[in-house]
Amino acid sequence: MTPGPRLRWSIAAASLAAVLAARCDTVDLGVPPAGVNACRPGQQFFIEQVWPNVLAKDYGGKHCYDSRCHDAGSGRQLVLTPPTSAAAIPFPPDWQAIYTSAAEQMQCSNVRASELLTRASGLRTHGGGRLFDPNGPEATLLQMWVSQP
Repeated sequence: MTPGPRLRWSIAAASLAAVLAARCDTVDLGVPPAGVNACRPGQQFFIEQVWPNVLAKDYGGKHCYDSRCHDAGSGRQLVLTPPTSAAAIPFPPDWQAIYTSAAEQMQCSNVRASELLTRASGLRTHGGGRLFDPNGPEATLLQMWVSQP
């Protein structure tokens, strides 16, 4: 007894699908370019709120940008050198450097897990100690920052 045309067609289609599936390779796109999925929160909000009220704030006589904290010679990922030029958009080079350094410490999809917030608020070890409360105004500003255009 020979199989009918429909059964032969089904077998042929299934065989072809199996052959094609076996030949499908994963395409390696390589390393994603820099900046992909990067957190780039609002620049104006950084100038007006984050810099003066979080990063340049006086915390009991110390600042984030002080020597041996987050100055250019500290060797830390977060480098904050007080800008010498006027704040403007587009950023002058000094403002761009501190903005980029701070933004790289943020997780836009989970701000409360960001290095900038968890370390300074004492949720993770921070060489400068706890600077602000994890639910305080500084933490709120950091959370607001990532949603700003």
